[in-house]
Amino acid sequence: MSTYSIPSKIKSLLDLIRFDKPIGSMLLVWPCWFALASLPISSLDIIKWYLLLLVGSFLMRSAGCIINDLVDIKLDKKIKRTSKRPLVIKSVTIFEAIIFLTLLLMLSLLVLIQFNLNAIIISLLSMPLVILYPYMKRFTHWPQLILGIVFNWGILIVSMQFIGYLSTSFIVLFIGCIFWTLGYDTIYAYQDKEDDIKNNIKSTAVLFGNKGKKYVLLFYLIFLIILGYIGFQISGSIASIFILIIFLIAMIYFLNKWNLESRGSSSNYFRLNNLIGLFSFIYLIVF
Repeated sequence: MSTYSIPSKIKSLLDLIRFDKPIGSMLLVWPCWFALASLPISSLDIIKWYLLLLVGSFLMRSAGCIINDLVDIKLDKKIKRTSKRPLVIKSVTIFEAIIFLTLLLMLSLLVLIQFNLNAIIISLLSMPLVILYPYMKRFTHWPQLILGIVFNWGILIVSMQFIGYLSTSFIVLFIGCIFWTLGYDTIYAYQDKEDDIKNNIKSTAVLFGNKGKKYVLLFYLIFLIILGYIGFQISGSIASIFILIIFLIAMIYFLNKWNLESRGSSSNYFRLNNLIGLFSFIYLIVF
């Protein structure tokens, strides 16, 4: 056995779960934290739940990456951005990926059983969508919508854990965050638009074409209107609306500089959404 075989294998497994790209885990955890921040409970009193949802989001996003790559091995070979993924170049075997996936799901279960029965049930109901998501780009131009539902499911889990039912305000927040995901994942999809068209892969980027900027701005506008509604509902402060308007103007300014034809530009504007998540979280904490 080579001296370097174990470190090399570990690196490949970390590449498989996109360990060097933590933004995926953060975009999964932000909606959960939005939900916690909007509860009428001191943030210090529920810090345990912030940490549990952070760990759970990392584990489930990692598992999701493996499921996605197992389904998409043949497609990933044809896309420039994904052509060097571990399963494609065989630095990780399918058997190893399945074993690693099983381990991640077992660890996720340890996190899940910390929640009450209602939250566990609603959480498990998301699993068919997690499995279904990688197939969507073969049949519909809206795989980003399915991702939006999956990535924001944590809001529903928090609602069941702390309220005991799916409250109207949490459902509204869930819908708002779906539009946020539609926005940032459409930006992400523009990185692969040309390759997707060549290989008959569907996405909102392919559907929207050169009108993508207008649709993305619309999605963000809906998200921010709902965020403002939640913030105002909690605080009753006009200042909360004023701050959202300023933030919206700033987003319009920056997004107008997004170059739809540039992979680098799309990547940069996608990563910017981590800051949008941070702003939204602080906004809900403050108001």
